[in-house]
Amino acid sequence: MVTVVVMLGWVVPAGASTANPYSAGSTGYDVAQPNCSETPPGGFGIVGLGGGRPFTTNACLSSEWSTASGIGATPGPALYFNTGYAGAYGRDVTSSCATYAGPSVAGLPRHDQSTYAKAWEIGCSESAYAAATALTGNQTPSVWWADIETGNSWSTNQTVNQYAVDGISYEMQQHGSGSWGVYSYASAWDKIVGRGFTATPPFPGDWGPGLSCNATGFSGAPVWVVQGGRIGGVDTDTGCG
Repeated sequence: MVTVVVMLGWVVPAGASTANPYSAGSTGYDVAQPNCSETPPGGFGIVGLGGGRPFTTNACLSSEWSTASGIGATPGPALYFNTGYAGAYGRDVTSSCATYAGPSVAGLPRHDQSTYAKAWEIGCSESAYAAATALTGNQTPSVWWADIETGNSWSTNQTVNQYAVDGISYEMQQHGSGSWGVYSYASAWDKIVGRGFTATPPFPGDWGPGLSCNATGFSGAPVWVVQGGRIGGVDTDTGCG
């Protein structure tokens, strides 16, 4: 799948980092709404902000964030948020994302221009919603993670999904502090956006199951965190450094 676009220049804002904050061999965990009653095993924490779908909030976000913060691991707690694409999400486009700012769609049929621009705005708004939710809860994550999986709605048109993912990554880097990356796995990434696709702007780091710290991840980025194993019903993770 090849997207025919003219790429604009992208600038990483001051404060945003593309360096892996997870030291090699460090251990941690990730939790979300299904883990509200679970006790995490310790180490760095990655907390799910959403309730399983884009534009939703984890009912126990505050308590899970508080627990992760209290552990005192390095880096501090991170947040991940749910993503997806559906035309119905157009009603959730934020004012900050309503003016398309992604790769040029000039030269494409008008219908494609409109569809791709709206997909970008939806992805951008998913990131913006996450940032606004964290701000309301006074949560400043060390790392932002976008959760891109087949469990949520996506278009059967990979190009539409690519524009949505571009919007997600663009708005994530605008948060201006910490680092950002993407959670997925090879088969999901390949199905949603196509093998070899790299977002614009690119994600600095990958996190997911079945990865190797010494290999390039599914998005073309270095692997920052490998998910694998469970302790007491909670997924565990290992930093790659």
